[in-house]
Amino acid sequence: MSLIQRKEELTSLERVVRTLERKEVDRIPAVPLVCGASYRVLGTRYDKWSNDAELATQSLLAAQELIGQDAFLLLVDLSVEAADFGQELIFPRYSTAYPDFNNQFIKTYDDYNKIKKINPRETKRMKQVIDIIKGLSAAKGNEVAILGFVYGPLGVLSQIRGHKNLFVDLIKHPDEVLAAVDTITDVLVEYAIAQVEAGAHSVCIDPLYSSGTVLRNTTWEKFEGPYLKRITDAIRKTGAAVSIHNCGDGVYFEEVIKWSDPVAISVAHPAHGSKTWEEHAKAWGDKVITIGYSDPAETGLVFTADEVLEDCKNQIDTFKKYNAGFILSTGCEFPPNGNLLNAAAMVEASKRYGR
Repeated sequence: MSLIQRKEELTSLERVVRTLERKEVDRIPAVPLVCGASYRVLGTRYDKWSNDAELATQSLLAAQELIGQDAFLLLVDLSVEAADFGQELIFPRYSTAYPDFNNQFIKTYDDYNKIKKINPRETKRMKQVIDIIKGLSAAKGNEVAILGFVYGPLGVLSQIRGHKNLFVDLIKHPDEVLAAVDTITDVLVEYAIAQVEAGAHSVCIDPLYSSGTVLRNTTWEKFEGPYLKRITDAIRKTGAAVSIHNCGDGVYFEEVIKWSDPVAISVAHPAHGSKTWEEHAKAWGDKVITIGYSDPAETGLVFTADEVLEDCKNQIDTFKKYNAGFILSTGCEFPPNGNLLNAAAMVEASKRYGR
């Protein structure tokens, strides 16, 4: 008699770990990426949630009780790291924080030397994420998987310099860009380690520009590949698992795996070179666990619960067909103001169709 036959139901943490190890599970894990959307469960505001570790911790715990997802993802917003390097942010009352693009910390290529090494354990926003992980770990670290989150070094730099200006600098001032990426990477290594020390079971890195919609694969490899490896090597050295998130279209799976060797990749679209999800599952299903791929806008803002169930069933069936490793999730963060009942429907879909 197998473990799953003897035991009626695994804990969420057991379910996620065994899936990543490609072992038998009671059902496919369901991880709708409910991050900032959790602010609504306690009736607070997003800007308050974004700046209060205790409030965010309690909101995430309450959301998990409501929805039943198998993991927490510690994505507060993509400006966490940039703010601690000096970038001014705008905090909307009911949406995600973002850089003040009219007041970039790096205004010209001569300013890249303003990027200095900092200690993430002593900063405002990165320390806040570390503290949230501590709180979640103390409350549910033995039951629910905790996925830390680090924005890739090139992404962090784009928040500080501005995307358009950074892309020009990649061509005209590569040495200055690489020097800044190097310094940022040192900080992100320490940030990732601190998340594991706080209780994260895995740290998810977001190398956003490693997709065909943004940069050529060779350009991405030059400016982020080796730096991503430094971060992921440090994570593995702690004993934690490495995962990757990239919601761009046509993620360079071959190159990303080369530089990070993750156990799982979270995506919104089929990998580069695959036109359909069937092609993706067939090509990559035995090489890395795919986390995805519900459309966040449709799932959170458009679909009925029945439509969510049908959409998730189709995803599960596609990956089952090829015996491909799969965790059911949204392809990117669940909309901050989306219908949380539809996130719960994703969990229900895993129970109905993922056994």
